[in-house]
Amino acid sequence: MSLLISVVEGGRSYKEVASDLGVARSTVERRIKGLLRRLQQAGALGSIRVDWLDSLVAIRRERETIMAAARAHDVGAPPPPCRVVLDADEVAAGASRLRSCCRSANRDIALIYTLLCTGLKTMELALLEVGDYLDENGNVRRVSTLRGEVAASGIARPLYFNSSRAVASIDIYLEERMRRRLGTGEPGRFRGLDPKSRLFLTEAGRPFLITRRSPTDSRLTSKYLQATLRLAFARAGWVGMTAQQARRQVALSLDRQGADRAQLRELLGLRSARQVRRLLRLPPMPLDLVSHEIV
Repeated sequence: MSLLISVVEGGRSYKEVASDLGVARSTVERRIKGLLRRLQQAGALGSIRVDWLDSLVAIRRERETIMAAARAHDVGAPPPPCRVVLDADEVAAGASRLRSCCRSANRDIALIYTLLCTGLKTMELALLEVGDYLDENGNVRRVSTLRGEVAASGIARPLYFNSSRAVASIDIYLEERMRRRLGTGEPGRFRGLDPKSRLFLTEAGRPFLITRRSPTDSRLTSKYLQATLRLAFARAGWVGMTAQQARRQVALSLDRQGADRAQLRELLGLRSARQVRRLLRLPPMPLDLVSHEIV
């Protein structure tokens, strides 16, 4: 609520408020938008459309309605961070739970294992192509490259598929894609798939939509994939888990395996030592999915 008052009534930017608190700009933005979405879901914002909540200009334009609703309604706290220990056994158990209740289980399990194997950001995961994972002969690129046009930083970096469970889950999903004729290409090349098609597709066989975060924020995001991952985590039994928390666990695992700060920055596409420290702040949690060969 205090963040909302500072930004909406006080006219301060997300970055200014974050600087005062010593946190990331995205943390402040995420907290405020989470509160606004809970108000919207509770029906407290009247005719204000949910897509307006991505625009700070629109939020400030509707400040009177928003602040009155925020002061009058108790929408509760956001879900607490997931404290499930994601070791290899728990991830396998979660995959089993997910498979029993989801028609898109092959894809969702592959998404989870890929996220935990690579530490990719959601937008990067959405932009992966078949050719980033397979070579022309259909072999897995154990050592690949996250292309600069895909990386959030705009800088190419190493991409490893060293986890046997991640590879097995992706292969099962690609077999399903071939059966359903989703994103197919020439027979005998790339396992019959189009190398330029996205590695992961929606249930309808389309690429996950990539958009700007808001009219005033040019950074790219994939809200559909974010929602897909949240639902997959919940079905796996990890309510409160997020892609960012999974990425932090990858960072912690690499750190325990002996990766130095420069390696962490390169492997996870981080711009600064401060971003590395922020990822490593989470309490230690086992994560046995990342191969030692990755370091």
